Amino acid sequence: QYDVNQVIYSPDGKKVSGAGFTSTHNEIEFFDPEAKALIEEISAKAVGYNVRYIDQTPDGNLTLVRAVSADEPNLMLLYNRKTKSLDMIGSALPNLADVNPAYVQSISYTARDGQKIPGFVTIPAKAMEAGKIKNLPYIIFPHGGPNARDSAEFDYMAQMMASRGYGVLQMNFRGSTGYGKTFTDAGRDNWVIMQDDVEDGTKWLVEKGYADPDRICIMGWSYGGYAALMAAAKHGEMYKCTASIAGVTDLGNLITDMERYQFGDVTSKNFVLRGFKDKDDIRENSPLKLADQIKTPVFLAHGEDDVVVHFRHFTTMEKALKRAKTPVTSVKIKDSGHSLLIKGDQRVEMMKKLVGFMEDNLGKSEWAN
Repeated sequence: QYDVNQVIYSPDGKKVSGAGFTSTHNEIEFFDPEAKALIEEISAKAVGYNVRYIDQTPDGNLTLVRAVSADEPNLMLLYNRKTKSLDMIGSALPNLADVNPAYVQSISYTARDGQKIPGFVTIPAKAMEAGKIKNLPYIIFPHGGPNARDSAEFDYMAQMMASRGYGVLQMNFRGSTGYGKTFTDAGRDNWVIMQDDVEDGTKWLVEKGYADPDRICIMGWSYGGYAALMAAAKHGEMYKCTASIAGVTDLGNLITDMERYQFGDVTSKNFVLRGFKDKDDIRENSPLKLADQIKTPVFLAHGEDDVVVHFRHFTTMEKALKRAKTPVTSVKIKDSGHSLLIKGDQRVEMMKKLVGFMEDNLGKSEWAN
C-alpha cells in the first residue's frame, strides 16, 4: 500500500534489518527478529508515541530513536538496553510543553471521480473537549511540494491555527508521495487533478457539516500557496480568504528559473510541463494571470532570498492583486529563503500577522485556547 522511504541497517552496516514507510504515521517493518524485539521494547516505554529508529552503538546497547506524535512535538530519546532505561535527550519544541494540543484525526474522502483521498483534520482542543466537532470555522491547508505528503506527525502550523480555534484540513491529494507510482503520477500528469482534490476536500467538510461554509479560508506554503491562490481564482465563492507563503504564482517564471540550473530542462519537463496540455494551459493555471479573478482578501509572505520559488513570484503577484483592487496583506522577510529559516522574532511576527489576517476574515473563534 505504501512506498518504502527508509532503509534500516544493522549497527555494523552489513545487513538490512528493516524498511521504513508512512501509512498515517511513520512505521518500520523489521526483518531482523532481534531488531523488531528491541523496537517493541522501546515502544512499550514510549506510550502514545510512534517510535522511529535513528541509530545504534556498535555493541547494540544504546539506541537513539525519535518519538513521534500527531499532537505533541517530536522527542529525541536514548534507550539503554542493559538498564532498560529510556531517557529524553530533548524536545523539538520545548516551549510547547505546557500547551494544550489540538486533536488530530486521520480521515479520507472520495474525490469526484471516485478516488479515495487520505488526509487529516486537526480539531481545536476546546471544541473537542466540548464535543463540538461540527460547524467549526476551518482552514484548508494543502501541503507543499507537491512531491511530498502529510502524516500524523506534529505540524506546528496546523496546531497554531487550531490553538486559535480553527479546524484544519490537510489532504494528500494525487501527486503526493508515498502511495505508489500511479497515485503520484496522476498529479504529475495533470496538475488540475491536484486542485480538484483540494476543492473536493473543502466540499466534503461542508457536506458532512464539519465546517461552517461561511467561515472557511485556504492557506499553503510553496506548492500549497499556489494551490491556495488557484482555489481563490477558480472557486473564490468557497473561501473567505487566501494565504500564500513562499508560493508559486507564475508557472512560466518557475519553468524559466528551473532551466537556469544544470539539468533544468529535464526538471521542468518532469515537474511542470508534463502536467499541462500546452502553453495556454500553463497560462490559464498561473495565479498571476488570473489575479483579476481573485476577489477574496489575500495574504502574501515570501523570503527575499528564496532560490526555490524566486522572490519575483511575490512582487509580481502583489502588484497584480493591487491592480485588480483585491485586498492584499504583504509580508516581505529579509535574509530568508524558501523554508523561512529565519530568526525567531521574525517568524513569530509573520505568524502573528497570519493569525490576525485569519481572525479579520473568519472572525475570532470561540474555541481559541
